[in-house]
Amino acid sequence: MDEVAFHVPRFRVRRLPAPKLRKDPIVERWTIISTDRLGRPQEVHAEMPPTRLETCPFCTGHEHLTPHAIAELRDERGWRVRVVPNMYPALRPIDGAAHGGHEVVIECPQHEPSLANLPTDQFVFLLRAYQQRVVAARQDPRLVYPMIFKNAGADAGASLEHAHSQIVLLPRLPTVLCDEIAAGVAHQAATGRCIFCDLMENERKVGERIILESGRFVALAAYAGRFPLETWILPKAHASHFESISNEEIDDLANLFRQLLRKLAAGLDDPPYNYFIHTGPLTESAMPHFHWHLELLPRITGIAGFEIGAGFAINPVPPEQAAAYLREVQC
Repeated sequence: MDEVAFHVPRFRVRRLPAPKLRKDPIVERWTIISTDRLGRPQEVHAEMPPTRLETCPFCTGHEHLTPHAIAELRDERGWRVRVVPNMYPALRPIDGAAHGGHEVVIECPQHEPSLANLPTDQFVFLLRAYQQRVVAARQDPRLVYPMIFKNAGADAGASLEHAHSQIVLLPRLPTVLCDEIAAGVAHQAATGRCIFCDLMENERKVGERIILESGRFVALAAYAGRFPLETWILPKAHASHFESISNEEIDDLANLFRQLLRKLAAGLDDPPYNYFIHTGPLTESAMPHFHWHLELLPRITGIAGFEIGAGFAINPVPPEQAAAYLREVQC
């Protein structure tokens, strides 16, 4: 069967005999895995990223260029992660139906575009910042959900180069979370088990989509990934809420997450990506039918009319081949 170089020459994808239609194992979402899409001529390219600002507002020493910090995580060197209100918020804290908030998490004090280049202890500070902000959001009964996400690179939606992520505090539950929770409720009613725990157990038995595994976490190529190399990270122990994570789990996740991002950077020339954390609602306590997780979506291929109009993603790289490639990447 012939092979096609994908993105970088050393990543060669074996063509499938025919396209495959796959359903996401959790929600009613379908992806077409079609290696026939590989090798298309590409005459039109994405726009160039925006010009770098002369003075980066996120760098240490420039704190006066951002709103006053909501939170700072510090050590003897100064602040390590800084959280500020977004100056151009999707939601802001006012009374009424639009109540919410929008925060920017500045991931390091020095000017560094790539999170993958930061040391493990900086990942620890970042995860603790996420945890603290979610715990703080629980104090406001009008808030329902903390959407933690990152846009890395212009093609993934980033508007500033300095490594940062965001938290949008929502007054209602996102549709995708409603769907995941509903699937979990139905699965537990039928089996008595968590659908995410069963997914992870099956993936570990099969093995072919596992990329990394630590003592407490598993990183796997999504079975019906919407983008090439889409990866999910799940805690091995059942937990519905990210903010319940222990210090030992934070240390473990920081190391595994850094390894994954470094593999992605080394194996695909530091591509743009999005990640987000799906966690239980702020208004709920421990949920036996839901399992928090992180989803990482490299934005190596785009979405166009078919994907938007039909609601089907097209992924030209079989997840099994993506996982095998990333397992072998040295970083």
